[in-house]
Amino acid sequence: MKTELKDIAARVVDLLMDVVCIVDVEGRFVFINASCEKVFGYTQEEMLGTQMIDYVHPDDREKTLAAAARIIRGNEQPYFENRYIKKDGTTVYIMWAARWAENHEVRVGVARDITEYKRYERVQSSIYKISQVANQTSDLSELYKKAHDIISQFIDAKSFIVAINQAEQDVVQLSYCIDGENQPKDRIKLAANNALGLVIRSGKSLLFKSTKPRALLADTDEVGETEDYGNWLGVPLETQENIIGALVIRTGEGMEYTVQDLKLMEFVAEQFVATIERKEHEHQLQHMASHDWLTGLPNRLLFNDRLDVAIKRAKRVGEKLALLYMDLDGFKVVNDSLGHAKGDLLLSKVAYRIKSCVRESDTVARMGGDEFTVLLTEIHQSDSVNLILEKLKNAVHKPFVLEGETINIGISIGVAIFPEDGEKSEQLLRIADNAMYNDKHLTTQQKQRS
Repeated sequence: MKTELKDIAARVVDLLMDVVCIVDVEGRFVFINASCEKVFGYTQEEMLGTQMIDYVHPDDREKTLAAAARIIRGNEQPYFENRYIKKDGTTVYIMWAARWAENHEVRVGVARDITEYKRYERVQSSIYKISQVANQTSDLSELYKKAHDIISQFIDAKSFIVAINQAEQDVVQLSYCIDGENQPKDRIKLAANNALGLVIRSGKSLLFKSTKPRALLADTDEVGETEDYGNWLGVPLETQENIIGALVIRTGEGMEYTVQDLKLMEFVAEQFVATIERKEHEHQLQHMASHDWLTGLPNRLLFNDRLDVAIKRAKRVGEKLALLYMDLDGFKVVNDSLGHAKGDLLLSKVAYRIKSCVRESDTVARMGGDEFTVLLTEIHQSDSVNLILEKLKNAVHKPFVLEGETINIGISIGVAIFPEDGEKSEQLLRIADNAMYNDKHLTTQQKQRS
């Protein structure tokens, strides 16, 4: 009867989800139940008589031997954690409850696989860290790198690529690209068979487990027959309006991503999109604060800042600057007679003509109303300023067509030269403003004579 009960007990132990084992004083398994194969990948026959420590993760062996020594001294270890290397080479996290059986001089232990719990714990920690980084930085490069570092702690991400759509058709900018030895151009086309093209064009999260070769970043529609790019997953970067890009990661040979990995990367993509939108919003606010709402030109605040910077540089390198202060002649009549809408349209057209008369490196600003300024840098000859003055007057004197109506106006311009007329921005602005009123007065007198 006792033998039968022992046999039944042994069968019951084999039914347990947890691993039950007995280890002798020399560290060998003298008993282990059938659950060992599910948890460690080895059969009972393979593990019996072998050294327990040989299965422990190398980084955890020292603390495991120290725990075993405490158990032998009679100290129970109810919640001891360590890692084992499974037969397939993967790592499994184990929680142990163990005690020393003095009468038989063996350690009795029960091992529970907590790998999934540990994974969930790491995922939650990673989600928190990525959210924290996303909320604390507007530097997208820093966000992408830190997210990659965090994800790589528990997901194999041999490649980590963030691509943003460009205005050009079927072209993306690689904002962040870690792809082993395959470092492509900064911009690539969305080829039919590359991962970015598949994700962005479909607008869906994709998980590929196929062993079929597939180029992540092929710049053509052809895929190499001999290159194995491994398994990968990709998620779209999606705003409420459209798909703005994609996030793609790739794993090494022999490893596969799971649906849980895909869900995590979808969360990461959401954080990227939120940060991109926040940065764009911040940029829009900064632009609104420093630019004229009507013409898009720098406003008085930004112009004054650029003038101060230009003066400091001019002093350092010994160059000349020219400040032009302009006021439209006859604008009030147009605005009052034709209405503010056409007056605004006229100001926009004037701004465009003024910009067309100067270099890209020069600054054109709207100071308010119908007043404009131009900052000319790197002036080497005084005649060059006179040429620009003539170009500006000719450009504005040409007729304007406002929704079918032809309008003629003029422009008065005052000039101040650095350093001859002053070495401070306030001086230059005042002198140019006074010169502009003198020019307007002279124009009025000429009209009266004629």
